[in-house]
Amino acid sequence: MTGAPPPLVRLERAARTYRDGAVAVEALRPVDLSVAAGEYLAVTGPSGSGKSTLLHVLGCLDRPTAGRYLFEGKDVTALSDRDLAEVRNRRIGFVFQRFHLLRDETALRNVELPLLYAGLPRGERRRRAAIALDSVGLSARLAHRPGHLSGGEQQRVALARALVKDPSLLLADEPTGNLDSSAGGGVLSLVDALNARGTAVIVITHDPQVAAHARRRLSIRDGVVREEA
Repeated sequence: MTGAPPPLVRLERAARTYRDGAVAVEALRPVDLSVAAGEYLAVTGPSGSGKSTLLHVLGCLDRPTAGRYLFEGKDVTALSDRDLAEVRNRRIGFVFQRFHLLRDETALRNVELPLLYAGLPRGERRRRAAIALDSVGLSARLAHRPGHLSGGEQQRVALARALVKDPSLLLADEPTGNLDSSAGGGVLSLVDALNARGTAVIVITHDPQVAAHARRRLSIRDGVVREEA
């Protein structure tokens, strides 16, 4: 009999402490957390609660200072910086409140960039970037630069850039924070559809309406993570 697959994400007493001069700041207190492949999880909490620290650990942007982080069954805590970047660049997609698009590059070029770093040839990069932009409804905007796109369109470019790598995990940090309700709803519908196709999604938000899209919720305050009923 084959055992159950390991969770996509597993934190084992993972914590993150920063130094502020002589003072130790516990930004993330020891947490045990498992997220299965294909789950949709929302993390809520006030400003300064530790949400961004948790996202940075989950996204391999930062290392826990205690405990372990297993991603796709592999302990990534002790990986070299290069190997950790490889996991981050190939398996994890990011969408942030600020779109982080290159202002002088077209939508197509912005979406191509992760594939350039992965070493794919130009023709394949352009093909996959065009498909990703089409999947978020922007096939008519390939040659447009960010300054000629609405806020909702820019966030959809950022989402396409995350999707083009075919990640197993999408991390979204306040993805609708800079959008009006109509544009934000459109972006969330795309995230919902992505999750329905099997990609695990973790959304960091302070907005109850955004959190309501998730099937599982956590709250965090003063670095302490709790499961919501």
